[in-house]
Amino acid sequence: MLVVSISSQKGGVGKTTIALNLGLALARAGTRTLLTEFDAQGSLGLSLGLADRARPGIAEVLTGAETVDAVLQKTREPNLSVLSVGRVDPTTVAGFEDALTRPGAIGNILDAARAQGFELMLIDCPAGLGKVTTRALENATHALSPLQAEPLALRSIGQILSLIDRIKATKNPKLEFLGFVLSMFDRKVPASLDVAETLWTKFPPGVVLDAIIPRDEMFLEASLRGSPLSLMTKKPPPLSRRFDQLATDVLDRTATQKAPVEDDAPIPLLV
Repeated sequence: MLVVSISSQKGGVGKTTIALNLGLALARAGTRTLLTEFDAQGSLGLSLGLADRARPGIAEVLTGAETVDAVLQKTREPNLSVLSVGRVDPTTVAGFEDALTRPGAIGNILDAARAQGFELMLIDCPAGLGKVTTRALENATHALSPLQAEPLALRSIGQILSLIDRIKATKNPKLEFLGFVLSMFDRKVPASLDVAETLWTKFPPGVVLDAIIPRDEMFLEASLRGSPLSLMTKKPPPLSRRFDQLATDVLDRTATQKAPVEDDAPIPLLV
């Protein structure tokens, strides 16, 4: 099973949006995908329109109250399931993170997912490069990093690359960096264009994936509806194709690409 950690040294770069829409695109491309979150804020569940802390998830698995197979949430896309963070009270976030980062905790979750037959697991990590993100990378096969098209994000790019290099050298030699996903790109803003040009011209080929995620109000509307972009309307909006491209990039780089599944009948809600 491939395990892709979606991580970033900066918050607010679109990790959850990318995880949700990429997960659906991968599933529709024929890959049995598990979409999960290690962020105690539960942004993934909220993006799907689920009631805050309404369902058991990873938190309950960590306490032994539930098993992974019992809290997996199937979606109307047969190849996609969701494992939410569960009921984490804001006052117990530190305890949740301590439990999640105990030796073997994430490995046990991965083993349970593997036993369910998933081919790929996407992990929506919390913002920053703290202990949860570090532990996720120590257990992942691949790292994918959204990079906001702004100068501050560009200046801090070395932080996540250094962390990945250190983990690969000391903890997880199988970890591979898939690349940066340029997010919140606005071609009308000179600074955004400058960041994109720097990435394309100053970094080695392949460091930045081909798919570019623009800044668009449609993402806000999708979040309000609790739906991925491709399920918002009967005919998926053109913006959703960016995630089909991103799924192709990911599958190409992990050498697991399958023939796309034709489906002309999107559904209104994912869960």
